[in-house]
Amino acid sequence: MADMAQAAVLTEPRTFDYREYPLPDIGPEDGLLRVEAGGLCGTDYEQYCGHLTGTPWDVWPVIPGHEIMGWIDKVGSEAARRWGIKEGDRVVVEANIPCGQCFQCQIGRVSLCEVNDVFGLRIPVDQAPHLWGGYASHMYLPSRSILHRAPASTPTDVLSLFNPMSNAVRWALERGQVSIGQSLLIAGPGQRGLLSVVCARAVGASLIVVTGTSADAERLKVAKNLGAHEVINVDEEDPVERVAALTGGRGMDVVLDVSAGSVEPIVQAVDMVRVGGTIVLAGLKHGKTVDGLQPDKIVIKELNVVGALSSGWTAYDTALSIIQDNEEELKQLCTHAYPVSEAEKAVQVLGREFIDGHEAIHIHIENPVA
Repeated sequence: MADMAQAAVLTEPRTFDYREYPLPDIGPEDGLLRVEAGGLCGTDYEQYCGHLTGTPWDVWPVIPGHEIMGWIDKVGSEAARRWGIKEGDRVVVEANIPCGQCFQCQIGRVSLCEVNDVFGLRIPVDQAPHLWGGYASHMYLPSRSILHRAPASTPTDVLSLFNPMSNAVRWALERGQVSIGQSLLIAGPGQRGLLSVVCARAVGASLIVVTGTSADAERLKVAKNLGAHEVINVDEEDPVERVAALTGGRGMDVVLDVSAGSVEPIVQAVDMVRVGGTIVLAGLKHGKTVDGLQPDKIVIKELNVVGALSSGWTAYDTALSIIQDNEEELKQLCTHAYPVSEAEKAVQVLGREFIDGHEAIHIHIENPVA
């Protein structure tokens, strides 16, 4: 029905229910998005499996999807003025819905907002007007939403990389401060690791190295295609020794860890980074502790060790620009697309539970143009 939205609702771990909800009335301060696509990331799979128990994202039932883009279907007058958009505009939506009032928001770090509502993760579907996630045909836009106007001509699959690209921008370029002539090692060739290659290349990094396991063989090939100078299979060779050989013993300027679940890359990073270099930790480890880490090495080498969570306004804007400049080569990352009605299959492909013969790198849920 034209006045109803379709949504995939995660009611409990590994259980989707496909429902309809009425489209909400829109006042002067809010809006309604007609969802074009929603990208998937590792958090979607953790959410699906029920691995977020005890975290702020332990919310049920919920419409998942926090990497959302689409067209403005309805918008109130004040919201249109504040967001600088009009009905029919194509936009990407930041995942966080900041309160705008807490200390972190006031100093411009909205990803650390003390309220920290997040589309697709923090708001249950039972909370009106229900449409709080991207696995749906429509999504409600409260007044605190942060939107960016998106290029109209960029293909859906490529533009759906906007969120992981913004993470790569923030983690490699803003937190890591990689710049022209510097070296960067990326531990983990997932979509964010691969997009970090594109970011580093865009700013003129002189040496880009990507590490992965034997299971990542295809992704390491993609890393080379995207501009990595060297790739290292850590199951076949010692990455610390290889980095020493590549850098003449100096070490990397920056090491970015985006590996999921494994803590060994953190220990290796301390040995691979140069004296005075920077380690950026962005891959979540599911609560694991780090055995074998020698803090004295961090002190003696005067290392900068920084955490990186999510992204912000400048990273999103830069990401959109990089995507426009690299549309053709980014297509190779866009491996799978599914309709909302196949949300469960999409998440299972993400988790490598279902393999169709093609390496799953970037997956998105797509709604056809109405």
